[in-house]
Amino acid sequence: MTTAVAQREAVAFDLEGGLINVSGIHDLARDASAFHRASLGCPPNLDVVNAARRARERGAAVLVMTSGDRRLQQLVTVWLGRNGVPATLLLMRSRHDHRPGAVVKREQLRAAHHQFGSLTVWSADPSVNRLSEQDGIDVVELTGYWGDTQ
Repeated sequence: MTTAVAQREAVAFDLEGGLINVSGIHDLARDASAFHRASLGCPPNLDVVNAARRARERGAAVLVMTSGDRRLQQLVTVWLGRNGVPATLLLMRSRHDHRPGAVVKREQLRAAHHQFGSLTVWSADPSVNRLSEQDGIDVVELTGYWGDTQ
């Protein structure tokens, strides 16, 4: 991953349900740890992955956000590389942070919004989308949200 200091535009993509097609593992949603591990074996959402590639091609920083914790960082990095996602920054929760995913993401996105001149969020989570809009962050709403996995 590259540093993001010089870029003035950033686009944040949700990992699960955004870059990753998690439609085959909905039954794991009640066990966040199992869900996040299993998601890394799921296929990419090619439209979203291509949007990340286009953002990077135009010079934007590509932020990848997940409610998964840092224990999965290496596996996430491998998935991103294997699927050609040009991630600049990876936004993950700390290992002992058990707050709801939308709360963690809001905090991280607020910090990113301050760091970059422009930020757009691609997410299927209505809570993340609503909170981002409240903070003046542009949102691309993805379809298929089916529940918070924390």
